[in-house]
Amino acid sequence: MSFENLPELLAPAGSMESLKAAVQNGCNAVYLGGKLFSARQYAGNFSIEELEEACNYCHLRGVRVYVTVNTVYKDHELKTFLDFIEKLYHIGVDALIMQDTGAAKLVRTRFPEFPLHASTQMTANSLADVNYWHERGFQKVVLSRELTLPEIRHITEHTEAEVETFVHGALCVCYSGQCIMSSMLGGRSGNRGRCAQTCRLPYALHCGYDKIAEGHLLSPKDVATITILPELVEAGIASLKIEGRMKNPEYVAGVTRIYRKYLDLYAKNPEHYKVEAEDLKELTQLFNRGGFTEGYYTSRGGLDMMSVERPKTWGLKVGIVDKYLPQHKKVVIRTREALVPGDGIEIWTKKEPHVGCQVTKHSKAGEVITLTLEGDIAKNDVVYRTYGKALNDALQKTWEKETRKLPIYGLLKARLGEPLALQLWDNGGSSVYVSGGTVEQAGKQPLTEEKLRQQIQKLGATPFVFENLDIQADDHIYIGVSELNHLRREAAELLERAILKKTKRAATEQKELPKIAQESRILQKKVTVLVSNLEQFYAAVKQKGLDTIYIESTKALEKNLSAVMEKCRQHGVKCYVALPRVDRDRAEDLERLQLFGESDLDGFLVRSAGQLGAVQCFGKRVTVDYNLNVLNRESVLFWKREGANNVCLSVESNLQEIRSMADRCCEMIVYGYLPLMTTQQCPIGNFAGGKRSGEYCTKRFSEELYFLRDRKGEKFPLMTDCERCFCTILNGKPLFTLKFYDEILDNAVGSVRLQFTKEGPARVERMVRAYVEMTADAAYCGAETRALLQEMNKKGSTKGHFFRGVE
Repeated sequence: MSFENLPELLAPAGSMESLKAAVQNGCNAVYLGGKLFSARQYAGNFSIEELEEACNYCHLRGVRVYVTVNTVYKDHELKTFLDFIEKLYHIGVDALIMQDTGAAKLVRTRFPEFPLHASTQMTANSLADVNYWHERGFQKVVLSRELTLPEIRHITEHTEAEVETFVHGALCVCYSGQCIMSSMLGGRSGNRGRCAQTCRLPYALHCGYDKIAEGHLLSPKDVATITILPELVEAGIASLKIEGRMKNPEYVAGVTRIYRKYLDLYAKNPEHYKVEAEDLKELTQLFNRGGFTEGYYTSRGGLDMMSVERPKTWGLKVGIVDKYLPQHKKVVIRTREALVPGDGIEIWTKKEPHVGCQVTKHSKAGEVITLTLEGDIAKNDVVYRTYGKALNDALQKTWEKETRKLPIYGLLKARLGEPLALQLWDNGGSSVYVSGGTVEQAGKQPLTEEKLRQQIQKLGATPFVFENLDIQADDHIYIGVSELNHLRREAAELLERAILKKTKRAATEQKELPKIAQESRILQKKVTVLVSNLEQFYAAVKQKGLDTIYIESTKALEKNLSAVMEKCRQHGVKCYVALPRVDRDRAEDLERLQLFGESDLDGFLVRSAGQLGAVQCFGKRVTVDYNLNVLNRESVLFWKREGANNVCLSVESNLQEIRSMADRCCEMIVYGYLPLMTTQQCPIGNFAGGKRSGEYCTKRFSEELYFLRDRKGEKFPLMTDCERCFCTILNGKPLFTLKFYDEILDNAVGSVRLQFTKEGPARVERMVRAYVEMTADAAYCGAETRALLQEMNKKGSTKGHFFRGVE
């Protein structure tokens, strides 16, 4: 494979230092965030002036710059957002990485030449998802991390979109864009760039009164694909992305350097591709959580991918404790790696906190060393190096030396009696020409061609290096050295300006955003319900006042579809099928979709963009579900223009935001155990069902009730989809709004939804009756509803985000 056909190596930059580390170690592109609107609000990030400096630095070295604006936005933020995008457009940012559909539509309209990349936050799990976004102007689509190599290969072979995947770094345990755990528990939304990483906290798995497992049950190990890099290249992936905008520059430098090394090695000699042990050690030293996995490229999930003992970096194993002398506070360590002064080590004692210290003397691998250290240390405790002084120092030099420069070409003309002239140009079409004083006849010491070349090639602090320099010079000529230096400096400065000028974009005429007129408030709303199984369906359908039932797509529904439709017609209720939360081109789901499309079902509840595109040929009504993260009016309008009849608003919206964006086509959820997280790493399968790397576990289709318990004692029920092998972690407290229902109803939303997950038929009946009653008249509360209110008051519930919203 030629170097030109290699995938792009895309590196993270959380700071200017990290950016230089990435560039100097061989990346093709960097991704970074501004102070505003970034999915990593706790990274260093860049001001607009720093962003322009970053663009200039990268473009002068042939590196592309992508800015992450991959969060969702509130209506009042859109003007500031567009002002920010306009600045990015002018300074020459190469592409935007986006999540918000409404905001993306505004960018496409105002800046049609600005390339867009679909963020992994858009949860592209299928070929249909990728093609949908590509057809709507996204040049590149970042796939969900959960896809396997065969799935990725299927997508790349059937799309014109460029496909990007994560190849190294941290893995979210949840499908990106589908996690509201951080926001529901602490008000910090991952969809807004403020994830609190609640998944890295300790949890215990319970089945009834039995504790099955405990530890960091939701914390995956980092992915490292250096050993399977050839397979990724051959799968047709266009961009290989390194995670780590929150990591230090040394991490960025080391990981980028190693992936660059092996991409080039593969291009030179693919048949002899082999990863050196020292490079694997270096990656481990830089950051790991109990080793690495190859992610989902080669696995469908399982316990092997989890870092249960500790969610933070472990370091590199460098020895074991040979003996500990507590009376002298001395520990004797048998080493397996060389240590240098400044290394930081940590001894993994049986109980936390572990103890550690800084090394003060050199030692060779295999030596027995003695350190002064106090703690609950025992023989055979493992010793890790958590900070590698020599490695970090070496990596720091890689970006301080500025060895990566842009290859340029030159022509120097030094003809007797004519002006000295120098032309410089690059491979990108930029060219400059400068001239100096007249070339004179030499006296005693004429300038040789070698001396001319030596002076002109002194590009020093510039970002350039000569690929080739032609010299056309007469014999016996004289030119002052200062004249040559001046000519060279002037030409280099002009070439810099010429290159950067081509990356900038001209100002565009911008119109003011139209003011959002709030729709008339609708107090008489329709009631819809989502049910997870047929028991819940039969309990709900017979309740008077119900408008629509959404029912999850299952084998049971497929088998009983005729009976379900008959019941709906009998009670005058519309019936929609709710398509899978995780849709990954399963043959069974595609066949079932065709069956549902040709049936008498009234419509579809879609959970992905690809699903919306797939169902439109059937001519049925469509509701876009809340997991598509609609948080502003522009996103509502986007989905309506795309053919949605109804749009369910994000559960992260507060009442004020709902009033700002809603109309009668909108729906909001007013009851339910909200899904906090959708994960391929099912805790039941991993810790009770013995799942390692296979697709299914021994607990598949088990009806036992499992839940997680956090360190505060809160419960989180687990709901499995064993047909598709993923798990949904539910909030332990249901959203329940009847206590303040008059405020909930005071907006333009046309429908309110009750969402049933783990409830039994009796609970479903009571909830539907109460909500139908109070939706008809919020001021009326019958005896049964009053009893329910008292019961829920004792049991405990949540108001969701209706009165607080998210940061």
